[in-house]
Amino acid sequence: DLAAKIAIYRQAWRAAGNGPGDGHVTLMLHTFVGESIEAVREKVREPFLNYLKSSSDLVRKLAESLGQNGGAGNLSEEEMKPHWERAFNRYFETSGLFGTPESCSEMVDRLKAIGVDEIACLIDFGVDTESVLSSLRLLDELRQRSNAKPTGGSRGYTLAGQLKNHNVSHLQCTPSMARMVMMEPEATAALRSLRELMLGGEALPPALATQLGQTISGRIRNMYGPTETTIWSATHAVENGRRVVPIGRPIANTRIYIVDDHLRPTGVGLPGEILIGGDGVVRGYLQRPDLTAERFIPDPFGSAAGARLYRTGDLGRYLPDGTIEFLGRLDHQVKILGHRIELGEIEAVLERHPAVREAVVVLREDSSGERRLTAYLTVRQQPPPSTTELREYVKRELPAPMVPAAFVTLDRLPLTPNGKVDRRALPEAEQARAELEKPFVPPRTALEEVIAATWGKLLGIDRIGIDDNFFELGGHSLFAVRLLSQLRSVFKVDLPLRSLFDSPTVAALAEAIIRHETRPGQSEKIAQVVQRVEAMSAEDVRRELEEKKARAAL
Repeated sequence: DLAAKIAIYRQAWRAAGNGPGDGHVTLMLHTFVGESIEAVREKVREPFLNYLKSSSDLVRKLAESLGQNGGAGNLSEEEMKPHWERAFNRYFETSGLFGTPESCSEMVDRLKAIGVDEIACLIDFGVDTESVLSSLRLLDELRQRSNAKPTGGSRGYTLAGQLKNHNVSHLQCTPSMARMVMMEPEATAALRSLRELMLGGEALPPALATQLGQTISGRIRNMYGPTETTIWSATHAVENGRRVVPIGRPIANTRIYIVDDHLRPTGVGLPGEILIGGDGVVRGYLQRPDLTAERFIPDPFGSAAGARLYRTGDLGRYLPDGTIEFLGRLDHQVKILGHRIELGEIEAVLERHPAVREAVVVLREDSSGERRLTAYLTVRQQPPPSTTELREYVKRELPAPMVPAAFVTLDRLPLTPNGKVDRRALPEAEQARAELEKPFVPPRTALEEVIAATWGKLLGIDRIGIDDNFFELGGHSLFAVRLLSQLRSVFKVDLPLRSLFDSPTVAALAEAIIRHETRPGQSEKIAQVVQRVEAMSAEDVRRELEEKKARAAL
């Protein structure tokens, strides 16, 4: 079948007026090369079974091969297992590039014989990253076997080498991948010859867009669109110097609406969910009528019979010039203290800070069960900006509930095999004092030590100085209420709620407690007792209580 298709393609190519050497046939194959066929089979089996199950086209073909007119969904998972195995074995043997360099090179020779000029190796289909990286040496061995006269030496098969050798004019990748390319001087130089760079799959940071614009003489496009609308639905020619990079306007035969929770169009500048209609909208999800009904809805704005819209789950807004700004995922919209928080909006503000290269904000639960915003950053300079500087920067543009409680600087953000930021792989924020403007000054009295320890338990921080600001450490109004309630109970003082806002440091709050004492020195004595009790074991506490009872009985 493949040989026949290649022959038809070449006939059509020549009929269009092209010479026999003008074009070439490229075949993309799932690829994994290892030391033995058995080891390769075991390594790719589970990820490839998952891939087979997730591909609607392969599910349909498998159903047809089973004689299931109603689809493979008529069979239970258990009943499907042997069929999945058979499908995997068939694909492994005939339709991928799996095995040792020797066995794979035989497959390459067979493909050459039927007219394949080039093989694109798809190595990202679920195999763990370490295994893929360790297999690249063997894949390169296969490459050397299959290419009798490689050009450009060993560097000819780097990304830079491929761009040069093939005179690549158009390149499509994710922004994260483009950033990695920009870290390699040779690859950066190769990018200069591009006529067009298309970036999609995730949000394009303005700083990266500017950096690429200063490197590439050709056009840079920000691409947007989900799989359910046949990938690209909107595009924007990137301009240098903009504070945000829009996703642009709908492409031909595509309609985009931004609506509120009641499916009413929002005004210019107001955020809402992005809905997409037009010729690119697919029919739905295979054998998932419930999900299809949820995500694909009748088009209330169109006049065509049966027109539908796809609910992307993306948040966006129209800008005054008619372009659309992507604001993030609706499922990245969280609620804290009754406030709706859009994580993408916080990330966008942080990435406008001149020292910040990338920013990702997540909602995390700490050991006490409190939900807090944590910002993960990569920076352009060392030392990185302090927590105080970053917090003040965010506060100038966003309301207080949207200011992260913690800022974590990383050497690089973790990426998925697809080149997108892997939020699940972000490390837990360390329970340590943030890098503040003021130096750490330890508590001087028992009262200050108890206050600092109480803050630490509440904020999840293990070292707090007397000049540290409660709100700069991530405290907020709800934490303030809880803190003052605890301090009132321990020190038997009537502290008004305003006390913490007027006295937000450990030293100042200790002075406020002393001002509200009913007897001089009362708070310091209580603090000393608290420290002594906390240092005692449960057995010591029980023994002392029994001794007090015995003395009272005398």
